[in-house]
Amino acid sequence: MTESTNSRVDVLMLGTGEYTTGYVHGKASQSDKTKGVVALTLIDLRRRGKTNRLGMCGTNGTKFGDIRKHMQQAIGDAYKDMDLTMDWWPGDDVVDTRAYIQALDAFKPGDACVIFTPDDTHFDMALEAIRRGIHVMITKPAVKTLAEHRQLYEEAKKKNVLVMIEGLY
Repeated sequence: MTESTNSRVDVLMLGTGEYTTGYVHGKASQSDKTKGVVALTLIDLRRRGKTNRLGMCGTNGTKFGDIRKHMQQAIGDAYKDMDLTMDWWPGDDVVDTRAYIQALDAFKPGDACVIFTPDDTHFDMALEAIRRGIHVMITKPAVKTLAEHRQLYEEAKKKNVLVMIEGLY
C-alpha cells in the first residue's frame, strides 16, 4: 500500500553536528556515529514513505558544503535509494545563530522538528516551533529549568502539539 504525499510528515532538523550528520570538527566523527543518526533515520523514513520534505538548519552555512559531501559519502554512496535532497538554513555563505527562525517559518502547523543542538538553545528553539504548531523532539536535557519545562508544557497544550524528549534512561 502506498501512502499519499499528504500523509507524510515534513521534518526540520535543528543542529548539524555529530548526532545529526556524523560530521564534527571538520571531519567524520570518530565515534560510533560516523554517519550520524538523525539525518540517516529521517532520510530512510522518506525512502520508506513516512517523511516527505526534510530541512537542515545550523548556524554556520559555510560548513554546509563539507557536510553535504560527508553525507553523500557516508549515506548516499553507502545505501541504496537514499535521497539526500533537503532545504538548508542559513545560506551557504551565512553565519546566523537565529537561522532556526527562518527555517521554522518555512514549515507549517502539523510538521515536526528535531532539536539536537547545544543544551542552552533547546528552550528557545522548542518554544518557537511550538508557537508555530510544529511538533518537537528534543534531545536531553530538554530545558535547563522547571519554569522552562512548564512554559513548554503550557504552550504545547495550547497549540495541541506533541513535545518529546529523546534519550535513554
